[in-house]
Amino acid sequence: MQKRKFNEFMKRYDKFKNNNLPTPFWDDERQTLEYVNIGNRKNIYNFDNLDNKMKIYNNLTSALEDVADISFYYPFYAKHQELTKNESKFVVGYTHTHSFENVVEFLYQSPESFYISSEDKEFYSKQELRYLKKLQKYLLFIGLKDIESNKVPVSRYRNKLHEKYKNAYIISLNDEILNNILNAKMNFIANKWYSDYKENKYKKKEYQCLITDKDYNFKLFIEFNYDELKLYKDIKDLNHIDNINDFDKVIVRYFNIIERF
Repeated sequence: MQKRKFNEFMKRYDKFKNNNLPTPFWDDERQTLEYVNIGNRKNIYNFDNLDNKMKIYNNLTSALEDVADISFYYPFYAKHQELTKNESKFVVGYTHTHSFENVVEFLYQSPESFYISSEDKEFYSKQELRYLKKLQKYLLFIGLKDIESNKVPVSRYRNKLHEKYKNAYIISLNDEILNNILNAKMNFIANKWYSDYKENKYKKKEYQCLITDKDYNFKLFIEFNYDELKLYKDIKDLNHIDNINDFDKVIVRYFNIIERF
C-alpha cells in the first residue's frame, strides 16, 4: 500500500523524464519549489547515481553541484550525535558540510559548542563569518543551549529572552563611542543627516535597541526618547563620524539605558 502511494506521488515528475538539467518545479499541492532532472554526473563516491533515476532537489545549488561536479566545503566543530553498537551520545567533533545552510543548522543546534578554527576560516567569506559570529553571539545572549537529546522540548522554541528583545534593533558601536556611553559622558547616538528627516518623539517601547561592541558582545539595552538636529562640531568630540564637516547637520538621538550586561 505504501509503495503504491509513493509511485502515485512520483507521477508528478513524469513530465521531466527527458530533462537532463535541473528544471524548476513549483508543486501547488505542497507549496514547495524543487529542481528536477534525470540522472547526474558520475560520482566515484556514490555509484547509485550512475543510472538515470529522477533526481529531486530542494535548492538549485545542490542540483548544479551534480551537473558541474563542484561543491562548497565548510569545515567546523559542532556537537552532533555519535552512534555506536551499544549507545548513542552527543559529542563535540570536527565535521564539514557542503551547504552554508547546513552550517547555520549546526550552529543553531549547538550554539555553545560550534566554532571554526583559524585554519578553516579560509573556506568562508568575510560575510559568512560575520553572519555566523553575530548569530552565535545572539543565540548565546538569549541563553540557547546545545541540543543533547533526540527529543527536543518545545520550550527551546519558546525563548523568554528573545520574546523580551525581539522588537529591539541591534546596533554595533565602536569602542570610543561605547566607552563614552558606558562612562556616562553621552546619552545620545549621532548619525549623518538625510534630506527627508523629521524630528521625532518616541513613545515608550517604540524604539529600543540592543547595543553591542564591534565583536558583537552585548553591552546595553536602551530606549530612544527623541531626536533633534545639531551641527557636527557640537558633538564630534564624543561621537566621531567619518567623511563629514564641522558645519554639516547630524541627527542626534537621545536615549535612556534600560539594562547593562
